[in-house]
Amino acid sequence: MSTSSTQEKPTLESAVDNGKRAFALKKFEEAVDHYATALEIAIEKFPEDSIELADLHFTYGKALLENAIANSGVLGKAEPEGENEDEAPATRKGGPFLSFSGDGEDEDGAVDLFAQAAKEVAAADAAQAEGAGEEDDEDDAEPEDDFNAAWEVLEVARSIYDKHAGSASEGAPDALKLKLAEAYISLGDVSLETEKFEQAILDYEEGTKLKDALLPLSSRQLAEAHYKLSMVLDMTSGRLSDAIRHAELALKSLELRKAELGEALEKGEYGKPAPPPAEDVKGKGKASGAVFGADPVSTLSKSAIEAEIKDLDSLLEDLGLKVGRVAIHPSLHKQHSRRS
Repeated sequence: MSTSSTQEKPTLESAVDNGKRAFALKKFEEAVDHYATALEIAIEKFPEDSIELADLHFTYGKALLENAIANSGVLGKAEPEGENEDEAPATRKGGPFLSFSGDGEDEDGAVDLFAQAAKEVAAADAAQAEGAGEEDDEDDAEPEDDFNAAWEVLEVARSIYDKHAGSASEGAPDALKLKLAEAYISLGDVSLETEKFEQAILDYEEGTKLKDALLPLSSRQLAEAHYKLSMVLDMTSGRLSDAIRHAELALKSLELRKAELGEALEKGEYGKPAPPPAEDVKGKGKASGAVFGADPVSTLSKSAIEAEIKDLDSLLEDLGLKVGRVAIHPSLHKQHSRRS
Protein backbone atom coordinates (compact mmCIF):
# COMPACT_ATOMS: atom_id res chain seq x y z
CA MET A 1 0.00 0.00 0.00
CA SER A 2 1.33 3.45 -0.90
CA THR A 3 2.49 5.69 1.94
CA SER A 4 1.27 8.78 0.08
CA SER A 5 -2.09 8.60 1.85
CA THR A 6 -0.38 8.91 5.24
CA GLN A 7 1.79 11.84 4.12
CA GLU A 8 -0.69 13.90 2.17
CA LYS A 9 0.22 17.47 1.36
CA PRO A 10 -1.64 19.78 3.78
CA THR A 11 -4.51 21.83 2.47
CA LEU A 12 -5.12 25.46 3.35
CA GLU A 13 -8.02 24.46 5.56
CA SER A 14 -6.10 21.73 7.41
CA ALA A 15 -3.08 23.99 7.96
CA VAL A 16 -5.28 26.77 9.39
CA ASP A 17 -7.21 24.32 11.59
CA ASN A 18 -3.95 22.83 12.91
CA GLY A 19 -2.63 26.33 13.57
CA LYS A 20 -5.75 27.28 15.54
CA ARG A 21 -5.57 24.08 17.56
CA ALA A 22 -1.88 24.53 18.39
CA PHE A 23 -2.43 28.19 19.32
CA ALA A 24 -5.33 27.30 21.63
CA LEU A 25 -3.10 24.73 23.34
CA LYS A 26 -0.36 27.38 23.65
CA LYS A 27 1.95 25.36 21.43
CA PHE A 28 3.03 28.54 19.69
CA GLU A 29 6.01 27.16 17.81
CA GLU A 30 3.78 24.55 16.22
CA ALA A 31 1.18 27.22 15.46
CA VAL A 32 3.86 29.30 13.71
CA ASP A 33 4.79 26.34 11.50
CA HIS A 34 1.17 25.57 10.57
CA TYR A 35 0.29 29.19 9.80
CA ALA A 36 3.48 29.56 7.74
CA THR A 37 2.38 26.56 5.69
CA ALA A 38 -1.12 28.01 5.30
CA LEU A 39 0.30 31.32 4.15
CA GLU A 40 2.50 29.64 1.54
CA ILE A 41 -0.56 27.89 0.12
CA ALA A 42 -2.74 31.00 0.28
CA ILE A 43 -0.19 33.18 -1.54
CA GLU A 44 -0.64 30.93 -4.58
CA LYS A 45 -4.42 31.18 -4.32
CA PHE A 46 -5.30 34.79 -3.46
CA PRO A 47 -4.21 38.24 -4.70
CA GLU A 48 -1.44 39.77 -2.59
CA ASP A 49 -3.70 42.54 -1.29
CA SER A 50 -6.69 40.30 -0.52
CA ILE A 51 -8.48 40.23 2.81
CA GLU A 52 -7.88 36.47 2.93
CA LEU A 53 -4.12 37.03 2.94
CA ALA A 54 -4.45 39.85 5.46
CA ASP A 55 -6.33 37.53 7.81
CA LEU A 56 -3.63 34.86 7.50
CA HIS A 57 -0.84 37.39 8.02
CA PHE A 58 -2.65 38.56 11.16
CA THR A 59 -3.05 35.09 12.70
CA TYR A 60 0.52 34.17 11.67
CA GLY A 61 1.80 37.39 13.22
CA LYS A 62 -0.07 36.72 16.47
CA ALA A 63 1.48 33.25 16.65
CA LEU A 64 4.94 34.72 15.99
CA LEU A 65 4.39 37.25 18.77
CA GLU A 66 3.30 34.67 21.32
CA ASN A 67 6.21 32.43 20.35
CA ALA A 68 8.61 35.36 20.73
CA ILE A 69 7.19 36.13 24.18
CA ALA A 70 7.58 32.49 25.20
CA ASN A 71 11.18 32.42 23.96
CA SER A 72 12.09 35.70 25.62
CA GLY A 73 10.75 34.33 28.90
CA VAL A 74 13.03 31.29 28.60
CA LEU A 75 16.11 33.24 27.51
CA GLY A 76 15.51 36.39 29.56
CA LYS A 77 17.83 37.65 32.25
CA ALA A 78 17.32 37.00 35.94
CA GLU A 79 14.94 39.24 37.81
CA PRO A 80 16.53 42.19 39.62
CA GLU A 81 16.98 41.84 43.40
CA GLY A 82 15.69 44.10 46.12
CA GLU A 83 12.13 44.66 44.97
CA ASN A 84 10.00 47.01 46.99
CA GLU A 85 8.08 45.00 49.57
CA ASP A 86 4.86 46.94 49.12
CA GLU A 87 4.73 46.24 45.40
CA ALA A 88 2.61 43.32 44.29
CA PRO A 89 4.45 40.59 42.37
CA ALA A 90 4.67 41.39 38.68
CA THR A 91 4.99 38.98 35.80
CA ARG A 92 8.01 38.27 33.63
CA LYS A 93 9.00 40.44 30.73
CA GLY A 94 6.29 39.77 28.21
CA GLY A 95 3.82 38.86 30.93
CA PRO A 96 0.10 38.57 30.27
CA PHE A 97 -2.32 41.44 30.42
CA LEU A 98 -5.39 41.42 32.59
CA SER A 99 -7.87 38.95 31.12
CA PHE A 100 -10.71 40.97 29.61
CA SER A 101 -12.24 38.35 27.32
CA GLY A 102 -13.89 36.26 30.01
CA ASP A 103 -12.52 33.13 28.36
CA GLY A 104 -10.24 31.40 30.81
CA GLU A 105 -8.91 29.02 28.18
CA ASP A 106 -7.63 31.76 25.92
CA GLU A 107 -6.34 34.29 28.41
CA ASP A 108 -3.72 34.21 31.14
CA GLY A 109 -4.25 35.34 34.71
CA ALA A 110 -4.36 38.90 35.98
CA VAL A 111 -1.19 40.94 36.55
CA ASP A 112 -0.33 44.04 38.49
CA LEU A 113 -1.19 47.02 36.32
CA PHE A 114 1.51 49.47 37.39
CA ALA A 115 3.96 47.30 39.32
CA GLN A 116 4.71 45.49 36.07
CA ALA A 117 5.83 48.82 34.64
CA ALA A 118 8.20 49.32 37.56
CA LYS A 119 9.76 45.92 37.04
CA GLU A 120 10.16 46.52 33.30
CA VAL A 121 12.31 49.59 33.93
CA ALA A 122 14.18 48.02 36.85
CA ALA A 123 15.09 45.07 34.64
CA ALA A 124 16.27 47.40 31.89
CA ASP A 125 18.41 49.38 34.35
CA ALA A 126 19.96 46.19 35.72
CA ALA A 127 20.72 44.94 32.23
CA GLN A 128 22.37 48.24 31.33
CA ALA A 129 24.54 48.09 34.46
CA GLU A 130 25.77 44.63 33.51
CA GLY A 131 27.34 46.02 30.37
CA ALA A 132 26.31 47.01 26.89
CA GLY A 133 28.42 44.24 25.34
CA GLU A 134 25.69 41.70 25.95
CA GLU A 135 23.59 43.09 23.12
CA ASP A 136 25.90 41.24 20.69
CA ASP A 137 25.16 37.89 22.32
CA GLU A 138 23.38 35.45 20.01
CA ASP A 139 20.92 34.30 22.68
CA ASP A 140 19.79 37.88 23.22
CA ALA A 141 19.50 38.57 19.50
CA GLU A 142 17.22 35.62 18.78
CA PRO A 143 14.14 36.87 20.69
CA GLU A 144 14.58 40.30 19.12
CA ASP A 145 14.58 38.67 15.68
CA ASP A 146 11.38 36.83 16.61
CA PHE A 147 9.71 40.09 17.62
CA ASN A 148 10.90 41.77 14.41
CA ALA A 149 9.38 38.95 12.38
CA ALA A 150 6.08 39.33 14.23
CA TRP A 151 6.11 43.10 13.60
CA GLU A 152 6.76 42.70 9.87
CA VAL A 153 4.01 40.12 9.39
CA LEU A 154 1.46 42.09 11.41
CA GLU A 155 2.36 45.26 9.53
CA VAL A 156 1.53 43.49 6.24
CA ALA A 157 -1.90 42.63 7.67
CA ARG A 158 -2.42 46.19 8.90
CA SER A 159 -1.46 47.72 5.56
CA ILE A 160 -3.89 45.49 3.63
CA TYR A 161 -6.73 46.17 6.06
CA ASP A 162 -5.95 49.88 5.93
CA LYS A 163 -5.94 49.85 2.12
CA HIS A 164 -9.38 48.25 1.96
CA ALA A 165 -10.82 50.37 4.75
CA GLY A 166 -9.40 53.52 3.18
CA SER A 167 -10.66 52.73 -0.31
CA ALA A 168 -14.14 52.15 1.08
CA SER A 169 -13.85 55.33 3.17
CA GLU A 170 -16.91 55.86 5.37
CA GLY A 171 -18.63 52.92 3.70
CA ALA A 172 -16.11 50.38 4.96
CA PRO A 173 -17.76 47.44 6.74
CA ASP A 174 -17.47 47.60 10.50
CA ALA A 175 -15.95 44.10 10.51
CA LEU A 176 -13.07 45.38 8.37
CA LYS A 177 -12.54 48.41 10.61
CA LEU A 178 -12.39 46.14 13.64
CA LYS A 179 -9.80 43.95 11.95
CA LEU A 180 -7.73 47.07 11.33
CA ALA A 181 -8.11 48.00 15.01
CA GLU A 182 -6.95 44.54 16.08
CA ALA A 183 -3.90 44.83 13.82
CA TYR A 184 -2.96 48.15 15.43
CA ILE A 185 -3.41 46.69 18.93
CA SER A 186 -1.22 43.70 18.07
CA LEU A 187 1.49 45.97 16.65
CA GLY A 188 1.30 47.89 19.92
CA ASP A 189 1.81 44.62 21.79
CA VAL A 190 5.03 43.98 19.84
CA SER A 191 6.34 47.48 20.55
CA LEU A 192 5.46 47.17 24.24
CA GLU A 193 7.32 43.87 24.50
CA THR A 194 10.40 45.40 22.83
CA GLU A 195 10.13 48.56 24.97
CA LYS A 196 9.50 50.86 22.00
CA PHE A 197 6.98 52.75 24.07
CA GLU A 198 6.39 55.74 21.79
CA GLN A 199 5.52 53.46 18.86
CA ALA A 200 3.31 51.35 21.13
CA ILE A 201 1.41 54.47 22.16
CA LEU A 202 0.78 55.45 18.53
CA ASP A 203 -0.52 52.00 17.60
CA TYR A 204 -2.60 51.53 20.74
CA GLU A 205 -4.13 54.97 20.24
CA GLU A 206 -5.14 54.15 16.66
CA GLY A 207 -6.60 50.79 17.66
CA THR A 208 -8.43 52.20 20.67
CA LYS A 209 -9.87 55.06 18.61
CA LEU A 210 -11.27 52.62 16.05
CA LYS A 211 -12.72 50.31 18.71
CA ASP A 212 -14.20 53.25 20.57
CA ALA A 213 -16.21 54.14 17.44
CA LEU A 214 -17.33 50.55 16.85
CA LEU A 215 -18.00 49.01 20.23
CA PRO A 216 -20.21 49.82 23.22
CA LEU A 217 -18.30 51.02 26.26
CA SER A 218 -19.34 47.82 28.04
CA SER A 219 -17.32 45.70 25.59
CA ARG A 220 -14.42 43.87 27.21
CA GLN A 221 -12.48 44.32 23.98
CA LEU A 222 -12.66 48.07 24.50
CA ALA A 223 -11.75 47.72 28.18
CA GLU A 224 -8.64 45.78 27.20
CA ALA A 225 -7.65 48.41 24.61
CA HIS A 226 -7.90 51.22 27.16
CA TYR A 227 -6.00 49.14 29.70
CA LYS A 228 -3.12 48.39 27.35
CA LEU A 229 -2.87 52.04 26.36
CA SER A 230 -2.89 53.09 30.01
CA MET A 231 -0.07 50.69 30.80
CA VAL A 232 2.30 51.95 28.10
CA LEU A 233 1.44 55.57 28.88
CA ASP A 234 2.35 54.87 32.49
CA MET A 235 5.78 53.73 31.30
CA THR A 236 6.31 57.02 29.48
CA SER A 237 7.57 60.11 31.27
CA GLY A 238 5.05 62.95 31.51
CA ARG A 239 2.01 60.84 30.56
CA LEU A 240 0.69 59.96 34.02
CA SER A 241 -2.60 61.85 33.64
CA ASP A 242 -3.29 60.14 30.30
CA ALA A 243 -2.44 56.76 31.82
CA ILE A 244 -4.91 57.30 34.65
CA ARG A 245 -7.62 58.52 32.25
CA HIS A 246 -7.44 55.39 30.11
CA ALA A 247 -7.23 53.12 33.17
CA GLU A 248 -10.38 54.79 34.49
CA LEU A 249 -12.10 54.20 31.12
CA ALA A 250 -11.15 50.52 31.33
CA LEU A 251 -12.57 50.48 34.85
CA LYS A 252 -15.82 52.12 33.74
CA SER A 253 -16.13 49.66 30.84
CA LEU A 254 -15.88 46.69 33.19
CA GLU A 255 -18.38 48.25 35.59
CA LEU A 256 -20.89 48.65 32.76
CA ARG A 257 -20.35 45.06 31.67
CA LYS A 258 -20.98 43.84 35.21
CA ALA A 259 -24.17 45.92 35.37
CA GLU A 260 -25.40 44.34 32.12
CA LEU A 261 -24.74 40.86 33.47
CA GLY A 262 -26.50 41.62 36.76
CA GLU A 263 -29.54 42.97 34.95
CA ALA A 264 -29.73 39.86 32.78
CA LEU A 265 -29.69 37.64 35.86
CA GLU A 266 -32.35 39.71 37.57
CA LYS A 267 -34.67 39.64 34.55
CA GLY A 268 -33.90 36.05 33.55
CA GLU A 269 -32.75 37.17 30.10
CA TYR A 270 -30.13 34.55 29.31
CA GLY A 271 -29.65 31.26 27.49
CA LYS A 272 -31.12 32.52 24.22
CA PRO A 273 -29.81 31.46 20.78
CA ALA A 274 -27.34 33.80 19.11
CA PRO A 275 -28.99 36.14 16.59
CA PRO A 276 -28.18 35.60 12.90
CA PRO A 277 -25.65 37.99 11.33
CA ALA A 278 -27.26 41.31 10.43
CA GLU A 279 -26.56 43.35 7.33
CA ASP A 280 -24.01 46.08 7.89
CA VAL A 281 -25.70 49.48 8.11
CA LYS A 282 -23.79 50.61 5.02
CA GLY A 283 -24.87 47.56 3.08
CA LYS A 284 -21.28 46.38 2.67
CA GLY A 285 -20.78 43.11 4.47
CA LYS A 286 -22.10 41.44 7.56
CA ALA A 287 -22.08 42.55 11.15
CA SER A 288 -22.74 40.56 14.29
CA GLY A 289 -22.36 40.91 18.03
CA ALA A 290 -19.92 38.00 18.07
CA VAL A 291 -17.72 39.67 15.48
CA PHE A 292 -17.69 43.07 17.12
CA GLY A 293 -17.13 41.99 20.67
CA ALA A 294 -20.53 43.26 21.75
CA ASP A 295 -20.56 40.27 24.13
CA PRO A 296 -24.35 39.70 24.00
CA VAL A 297 -25.41 38.71 27.50
CA SER A 298 -28.65 37.08 26.38
CA THR A 299 -26.76 34.21 24.68
CA LEU A 300 -24.89 33.24 27.86
CA SER A 301 -26.04 30.57 30.29
CA LYS A 302 -26.84 31.46 33.88
CA SER A 303 -23.68 29.73 35.11
CA ALA A 304 -21.56 31.55 32.52
CA ILE A 305 -22.97 34.92 33.66
CA GLU A 306 -22.28 34.10 37.31
CA ALA A 307 -18.73 33.03 36.46
CA GLU A 308 -18.09 36.21 34.49
CA ILE A 309 -19.41 38.41 37.31
CA LYS A 310 -16.96 36.69 39.67
CA ASP A 311 -14.17 37.27 37.16
CA LEU A 312 -15.15 40.93 36.79
CA ASP A 313 -15.19 41.45 40.55
CA SER A 314 -11.54 40.40 40.67
CA LEU A 315 -10.60 42.59 37.70
CA LEU A 316 -12.43 45.61 39.08
CA GLU A 317 -10.77 45.30 42.47
CA ASP A 318 -7.29 44.97 40.97
CA LEU A 319 -7.68 47.74 38.42
CA GLY A 320 -9.34 50.10 40.88
CA LEU A 321 -6.49 49.67 43.37
CA LYS A 322 -3.86 50.44 40.75
CA VAL A 323 -5.62 53.55 39.49
CA GLY A 324 -6.02 54.88 43.01
CA ARG A 325 -2.51 53.98 44.04
CA VAL A 326 -0.77 55.86 41.25
CA ALA A 327 -3.14 58.83 41.41
CA ILE A 328 -2.45 59.25 45.12
CA HIS A 329 1.26 58.45 45.00
CA PRO A 330 2.72 60.05 41.85
CA SER A 331 6.22 59.40 43.19
CA LEU A 332 5.71 55.75 42.26
CA HIS A 333 5.18 56.83 38.70
CA LYS A 334 8.39 58.87 38.70
CA GLN A 335 10.29 55.84 39.91
CA HIS A 336 9.36 53.61 36.95
CA SER A 337 8.85 56.15 34.17
CA ARG A 338 12.51 57.18 34.00
CA ARG A 339 13.91 57.09 30.52
CA SER A 340 17.65 56.78 29.96
